[in-house]
Amino acid sequence: MKKTYYYLFAIFIVLFDQLTKIYFENTLSDGSEIQLIGDYVKFNLVYNPGIAFGIRLGGKYILSSISLLASIGIIIYIAKMQITRKLELWAFASILGGAVGNLIDRFFYGKVIDFIDCDFPDIIMVRWPVFNIADSFVTIGMALLIIQYFIFDSKKNESNQPVKTDN
Repeated sequence: MKKTYYYLFAIFIVLFDQLTKIYFENTLSDGSEIQLIGDYVKFNLVYNPGIAFGIRLGGKYILSSISLLASIGIIIYIAKMQITRKLELWAFASILGGAVGNLIDRFFYGKVIDFIDCDFPDIIMVRWPVFNIADSFVTIGMALLIIQYFIFDSKKNESNQPVKTDN
């Protein structure tokens, strides 16, 4: 499989993310929401000027610059990666698509458009922060990297270790 497919996947994520944001921005307003599964899963329009979980760190230009540099770094990294590391390529393509999707929001609006509102039972937060498609793919990409590095690569390293013998 050529690396072009991974870049096309990232572009698909960006388009899907932007189309869903446009849809929900036009559909939801004035604090309205669409409930899917009671109060547990709903669509609720929120604008996030910060980073993950609404943490405010830097402004529009700092966050946009960091996202842009990270995206460029991922593009270069994908170009230099071995084609045999497919899971890692899918992971970085997912992260790239999500990063660019949110970068577009920051660049044009100064904030990220979020609309997926889920309530995951936990003891830390009253309610999980609202997120979007781009955030979802960044999370999926990170999960794939964890699987690649901590499961597949560690198993490969274990199988390459020389067998110890007692002399």
